[in-house]
Amino acid sequence: MTLQFWHDAEAARHDKAALAEVARRVLFHSFTSTNEVRAARCVEIGILARDSGLHAEAVALFDRAAAADPADIPSRYEKAILLLHEGSHVECVQTLRQILAHHPHEDRTNILAARVLYALGAHHQASACLDAIRLDSVHDRQAWERQIRIVHDFGRYVARFPKYDAIAMAERHERSPNHLSVGALTERITAALDSRSGFSLVRAGDGEGAFAFLSNTDEAEFAHLYQHNRHDRARVWFADTVDATAHPFLGEAFRITDVVRDADVVGMPYPGWIRHEHTILSVTGISSLTNLLRIERRPNAATCTQLIHVELHNSKLLYQIMRTQTRVGLISCHPELPERLRSVFGYEHVDYHHVPGEKGHSHLLSEEAVAGSHWPERYPQIIEALSMPMDGVLYIVAAGILGKFYCDRIKKSGGVALDIGSIADGWVGSRTRPGLEQLVIG
Repeated sequence: MTLQFWHDAEAARHDKAALAEVARRVLFHSFTSTNEVRAARCVEIGILARDSGLHAEAVALFDRAAAADPADIPSRYEKAILLLHEGSHVECVQTLRQILAHHPHEDRTNILAARVLYALGAHHQASACLDAIRLDSVHDRQAWERQIRIVHDFGRYVARFPKYDAIAMAERHERSPNHLSVGALTERITAALDSRSGFSLVRAGDGEGAFAFLSNTDEAEFAHLYQHNRHDRARVWFADTVDATAHPFLGEAFRITDVVRDADVVGMPYPGWIRHEHTILSVTGISSLTNLLRIERRPNAATCTQLIHVELHNSKLLYQIMRTQTRVGLISCHPELPERLRSVFGYEHVDYHHVPGEKGHSHLLSEEAVAGSHWPERYPQIIEALSMPMDGVLYIVAAGILGKFYCDRIKKSGGVALDIGSIADGWVGSRTRPGLEQLVIG
């Protein structure tokens, strides 16, 4: 009967109401406390419920499985994950301690408990959790040693740059008179186009923050954390085909700090994003976004929200800008876009530079979009092509972290660069970002 429940839950994973009904049937169905298979299925259905936003049903399923065995790990661990993602950090630790009461050296539980305890400021208890991991009995000692070093660095990072300090930095950007609305930004873009002056709008998120270089001392202090962040973000862009922690890529990527400093307008992380990363205690998200906010820019340097590309689309101001031009440049992984832009806006010419799409999103993009190597093959070719005088030509850029360097090069060549990111994916119906699955150009 439990196997049938599992099949029903799998079939209903995209139907929240149907999945909730399956969860209720499981909870009313009796099974023996000694039947591990049934308890495990209960946990698996609970995970489906949790990931579908069915909090009450998921908790009930996890608790039902936990009641079958006081020493059970999966039911309590998965409940702890649910509590973590909801920001219930104290309750998360309490649940993890139920596991550690029976399994004091359980590696995965100690790692998660340390991460949460560090965020709660209980540094001594967090370090004790890391010390409790028996490295001589783990499957991959080197991997676990890396994890321990990463979490230890994370603990020191959140102690040095606490949540409310990071939020306050983001709020200061938003309150600044130099923080532009979408309308004010449009005026600046229009002025640059009218005067044929170099201009760049660059949006910076956790990917860019992962490669921000602030000082040699900072790099040494959080070396393991930063290395993890860079591997994590580069995996999305290159799917392990590029070593993001070694030269020459790392040396080039470190220049992102200068690109952010020199851009005319930078889309910065907003307070709600910082709060979210601290809610889920994202090791990469917290440190990478905070490092962006730590970059010192000119006193009167302009900023806007990192979501400015969405605001430009929703307000249609992006398309008003594009309609004023007779030709544009485009840097994107979507080969069908140049013709689409010519058709919609009547451009005489689209200077198209194809970049291979993010390898981590290859299942969401066409085969043609992801073909080839962005780094190291296409990048120097595009930089060279963008180094000619541009006389105020508008360029639409959607090319990941390397796209920020293209924006910088376009500005220096006298063009006007707009970093629109995933909006271009939405133009062709690629679901690389939630909520941007299908966007109408114009």
